[in-house]
Amino acid sequence: MIESIKKLGLNEYEARAYNALLSSGKASAVFVSKSSNIPRARVYDVLFSLEKKGFVTRSASKPIEFSVVKPLIAVESVSEAKKIELDKNLEEFKIIAQTLEQKAGIEADFSDSVWVVEGRRNIYSKIAEQLENTKDNVLICSSDAGLKRKKGYFDKKLASLTSKGVKIASKSSLNSRFLVFDKNSVLLFLNQEKVSEDQEKALLINSPFVANYFYSNGKSK
Repeated sequence: MIESIKKLGLNEYEARAYNALLSSGKASAVFVSKSSNIPRARVYDVLFSLEKKGFVTRSASKPIEFSVVKPLIAVESVSEAKKIELDKNLEEFKIIAQTLEQKAGIEADFSDSVWVVEGRRNIYSKIAEQLENTKDNVLICSSDAGLKRKKGYFDKKLASLTSKGVKIASKSSLNSRFLVFDKNSVLLFLNQEKVSEDQEKALLINSPFVANYFYSNGKSK
């Protein structure tokens, strides 16, 4: 149960506390601490964090009691917050890309050069499409698990490119997830790696200047 709850975006202590409240409906911090084996010194921070994330509410009276928010309602709230955050990140990426283009003295027109791709299956299809047209080099930047997954999925395609003289480079990173193709285009993952396959989103930017920026930073890490 705890592992399932953690998939909603909660850490270990938050998942334990929420699980305890699911059983009782309403409880004091002391009860949550004892029933979920969370240190007394940490339990209020954990419960306040759950409140901020929309998973619990607290009473105005003292002693304070915490009430569980039903899972479906909590998830709706979390989903909406994630959508807002994702939209904000997307706009920031566009602004960064436009700024980089302008610094290079290039007129930025992204109407036909930026795409949002949703779902891991669609993202991987877009990666495959880009690899088909790659002539010189590819840089894959991701976590160790992400690198292993992508190399396994595109094993034959990468091997074929290598046999044609295309340079395949990879870089392990906990914070960055992107692929650069021929220094002409870059595909940026917009989510943390822990999200489900259906929730994966990526931004594909066809811009040599932006691609070179990520290529240079990726190679220098």
